[in-house]
Amino acid sequence: MNATRSALLLVLLALGLAAAQQQEITIELPGGVGLEMIWVPPGTFTMGAPLAEANPQKFEGPQRQVTITQGGYLGKYELTQEQWESVMGTRPWAGLSYIIEHPRAPATYLSWDNSQEFIAKLNEAKSIQNYRLPTEAEWEYACRAGTITPWSFGVQDSAIVDYAWSHNNTWPFEPWCHEVGLKLPNNWGFYDMHGNAWEWVQDWYGDYETAGGFIDPQGNLEGVYRVTRGGIFIAPAKAQRSASRDAGHPWYQEGGAGFRLWREGAVFTAVEENTWGGVKAGTR
Repeated sequence: MNATRSALLLVLLALGLAAAQQQEITIELPGGVGLEMIWVPPGTFTMGAPLAEANPQKFEGPQRQVTITQGGYLGKYELTQEQWESVMGTRPWAGLSYIIEHPRAPATYLSWDNSQEFIAKLNEAKSIQNYRLPTEAEWEYACRAGTITPWSFGVQDSAIVDYAWSHNNTWPFEPWCHEVGLKLPNNWGFYDMHGNAWEWVQDWYGDYETAGGFIDPQGNLEGVYRVTRGGIFIAPAKAQRSASRDAGHPWYQEGGAGFRLWREGAVFTAVEENTWGGVKAGTR
């Protein structure tokens, strides 16, 4: 009875902490540029694609129930060019093909290794180790936003033009990643989870059956490629489904690949002055 009561108290405490989170925060990056993030609560979802789903790819299944036990903050948008430049002081995409240079366009021509350099510099500047890429499970959980349909907006691929930059509305006249936030968000407020730029996530690419179980899976322990999610602007709708996966060498600077940040959960207690409406972390 005592063990049951203790377990119940732990669950209630977790729910209380989740409820205490600010639903949206804006952090100030080194260099003074803001980065908006949305709280992703703990929960359970169905990860992967069923066999009957349109154009299932290798390693998109089998479907499985996955539980995310720790909430966190995920970037509301793909990391932008001005945000990358604010931290790194470089412009890897400058002058290259299939690019529109704009402060709010996704930062691309970035490798997975580049993302780790950005994160290390950000964590050093903040004197914490809370920022990282989302795991593949965390990314898909946020992309689906409570849905089980092929796309977070439903089952009709024709609706992709309202939610994503895809082959339907970029090729051949605007063949580049567009400014973030121009399309409709998903149910949790995230933009461009389908299309625009591929997004690097933390995991090594491989079979789900070896990807670390059903509770906070961390992906395969080793591999050749790192996973990208979400699809790219030139891809058709079927390659931009919530379960769609791709991959690349971690050192390869892909022209259509960027990322969005994950911030590990903490109890936020106070608004900092003069920091883009950001908030200050309390004690965990």
